[in-house]
Amino acid sequence: MKKSIEGSGFVVFRRDTVGTREPLVLALVQHDGVFDLPKGRIDGDESQLDAAKRECFEECSVVISDSDLLFQDVSPLNYGVLSTFCAQTSETPAITVNPHSNILEHADFLWVTKEDFCNNCLDFLKPAVVYFYSEHKNSYNV
Repeated sequence: MKKSIEGSGFVVFRRDTVGTREPLVLALVQHDGVFDLPKGRIDGDESQLDAAKRECFEECSVVISDSDLLFQDVSPLNYGVLSTFCAQTSETPAITVNPHSNILEHADFLWVTKEDFCNNCLDFLKPAVVYFYSEHKNSYNV
């Protein structure tokens, strides 16, 4: 039986690096040092995109608007139970306590290269990061 999408999130590129050879991606740093993406469960009748936007704000205080979305013609990437979108931001993330759980889910954030992210992330996140980097390379001919 095929699993349905239960979670949603973002691969977030730093806006000033979009269009360059090596755009930087937002890595949320877990307490054990492993990299994560802003993502989480879809609530009730929430759309995948609305859940991704909400989770991004809850986990790192970055507001993603529709004008920040990248590669809408190929989004979302569905992998396992996670649906992933791509966006860009010029905002500086801030790691805060989740307003619903009252838990500090991440210790810090970093802007990192694809290689750095993939060498230090949760394995199930690699396909989304690799996929959106590939879309970036194709779109910007870098």
